[in-house]
Amino acid sequence: MARPDRLVCYFGHHKSASTWIHTILSTLCDEAGLRCAYLANEGMFDGDLPGWVRANDPDVLCYVNADWEHVKPLAAEREIVGVHVVRDPRDILTSAYFSHLHSHKTGAWPALVEHRKKLQSLEKDDGLLAEFDFNADVFGHMAGWNYEQPNVLELRMEDFTPDPLNGFVDFFRHLDLIDETHWGKPRQLGWFLRSSLNILGAKTAMPLRFPTPRVPAERLLGMVHDNRFETKTKGRAEGQEDVKSHYRKGLAGDWRNHFKQQHVDAFHARYDELLLKLKYEESAHWGL
Repeated sequence: MARPDRLVCYFGHHKSASTWIHTILSTLCDEAGLRCAYLANEGMFDGDLPGWVRANDPDVLCYVNADWEHVKPLAAEREIVGVHVVRDPRDILTSAYFSHLHSHKTGAWPALVEHRKKLQSLEKDDGLLAEFDFNADVFGHMAGWNYEQPNVLELRMEDFTPDPLNGFVDFFRHLDLIDETHWGKPRQLGWFLRSSLNILGAKTAMPLRFPTPRVPAERLLGMVHDNRFETKTKGRAEGQEDVKSHYRKGLAGDWRNHFKQQHVDAFHARYDELLLKLKYEESAHWGL
């Protein structure tokens, strides 16, 4: 699968479906016998992403809070074939507010402990304003990203989540991880046996690994179906809100239900350029 000068990557950002995407991608890798690495921040690779990759040799890299300053030296060292996913920054801020207030785990994020205490002391309008500073790094990473990488497919979360089955086919097709040819019964049996051994090896740390570079399309669609919004929320439909759930609502444009003029003004003052760069607005004259 892996070539020393090539690396398959998923690049994401906070509150941009990164947990959902990583879950599907890591499931695929477990079944295919591929080494999938999860990196959330620079502390996990001591600020040296190329060195970490050389030392750990993953088949697939999931960098879920991607910072171009760390990816740039990696891209200079080897070919990256990847997918980068962004989301409307206004929906990121809205989703982050509820997640930071209620559901996001704090164990590996000490700064969130104090921030949650602050949010608990504030009304929602002021809490949303507090998220502007707390998410400054997220928006900075999105603004500083290199959107012109030749082998990195740029996606907006809103473009593929409404039709995740077809969206993930495009996603994995670009990464060359999907086999769309017909799988007859003998091939299906072979895949079942190899994937079962790969899963056993992944769960038990046994030296079992039978790499299969491409996963049958039928299995990928099954993974997406198993991780659909209704399954994650135990039957709650997309659009039905549970503010204490990590999968709170699942709809694009929800910021309009929570922003007031003060939040629009704050975005105009700080992040209009980012909204225009990502084409979430066509001009700086947007509003409620």
